[in-house]
Amino acid sequence: MNFGFNSNVRVAGALYHVQTEDRGPSHPYLDTVVYEAGRVVHKRSTSYADFAAAAQPGDLAAQLHELLSRQHREVIAQLEAGKLELRGKEKSIRTPPEEAASEGLDVILANPKTWLAAGNVTLEIELRRRKSRQMVADAEVEALVEHEKERIHCFVTQSDAGGKATLKFPMPGMAADGASLVIRATDGSLYGELRFRLKSKLPGRVLATISK
Repeated sequence: MNFGFNSNVRVAGALYHVQTEDRGPSHPYLDTVVYEAGRVVHKRSTSYADFAAAAQPGDLAAQLHELLSRQHREVIAQLEAGKLELRGKEKSIRTPPEEAASEGLDVILANPKTWLAAGNVTLEIELRRRKSRQMVADAEVEALVEHEKERIHCFVTQSDAGGKATLKFPMPGMAADGASLVIRATDGSLYGELRFRLKSKLPGRVLATISK
């Protein structure tokens, strides 16, 4: 069961994107991330492992949806009230949006022709700082599939000392025509994303186009 909320919030002339999502039973956390000009300026994670263990199975989905909605609303309210602690707030005010975006991460797929075989995904990823082109170690790298309002988190790992990461998982069954395979990376306040548009043209075969 995966839910998500996305909102754009303008505060004192700055535009923020607030994203809240349930990362699923394999990683039972409700995560809210606030972005400004492509940078992560706030992150809140709430574990619901104990809550899920105590809840009645038939009620869990509705209760999680309410918890997720409440956390999303609370973060937005604190952001609008100026009470949310933001990373690098003073710097972000002085830095033009185009310059802030240049400080993000480039997510590079090193095996674009062989990443999908027999329904299994193997993503060889390289991470570089967009401005300096330096490889990025110890960044969180995650793959997920999005289709309409549904989101499945497939794999999470960290980049190694050389800025590389390998993500392996079976392609989810809901990866139908029009779904997106998203690879996103976070290193402190820096963020980068690579997005595949999936197209099923032949039975049992999934094709993709890549967009940033």
